[in-house]
Amino acid sequence: MSRYLHTSIFVNDMAASIDFYTSKLGLKLLGGPNHYPGNADMAFVGSDWNAYIELVYDLETHPPYALGNRYEHLALEIDGDMKETIERLRGQGVKILTEPKKPPSGNRWIAFVEDPNGIPVELLEPRS
Repeated sequence: MSRYLHTSIFVNDMAASIDFYTSKLGLKLLGGPNHYPGNADMAFVGSDWNAYIELVYDLETHPPYALGNRYEHLALEIDGDMKETIERLRGQGVKILTEPKKPPSGNRWIAFVEDPNGIPVELLEPRS
């Protein structure tokens, strides 16, 4: 049986990306950063190894990464109150893309923030 494992994203700054996903969003650094000479630096963040984000810093010379036209967002379920979480993130300098709201057909709060690479991150309060 197949199962979802991870999402891999290219990052422009490994340290800033690890800080965002661990210190600000509360995920754990599961592994890395590992250095693969001539290839890439890689780190892994998540609650556990069941579903995680693979952060990749390409070591080849290239212009900074931009968002592709088919990539939408990452989604994370938060612990605690959405409004308090957004205010904490705002105080830490995180860019808030969408203030907390409840969608017309939804029953839990949702908000969007931006990671250091310009990737939108959807924050959802836990299912009740």
